[in-house]
Parts: sequence; C-alpha cells; structure tokens
Amino acid sequence: MSEFKMEVSIRKVANNPNMFEFTIATPMLRSQFRLPRAMVNKLRILIEKALVGK
Repeated sequence: MSEFKMEVSIRKVANNPNMFEFTIATPMLRSQFRLPRAMVNKLRILIEKALVGK
C-alpha cells in the first residue's frame, strides 16, 4: 500500500463554543468546514463504531 500524506486539525470557533472548524490538507488539496457540536458528536460515534466494529 502506498503512503498517503494527510493532515487533519480541529478547533473550536472563537465566538461560538458549539461550532468546530475542521481542516483537512493533502499536498494537492485543502478543505475547511465548520460543524455544529451535535454533528461532531455524531461523527465521533460513527468513527468509534467503525474502529471497534467487526
């Protein structure tokens, strides 16, 4: 499998504690988006299920 370089960062939006800004960067593309806390929690649950699921 070839190596794929990707950086992911998450931070709280300064004026709104219920919004988070995600940045995903590769050598060819950079994407930024904001998600509300409820959606971040749904993503966390989906990631945990994928990691421990069979």
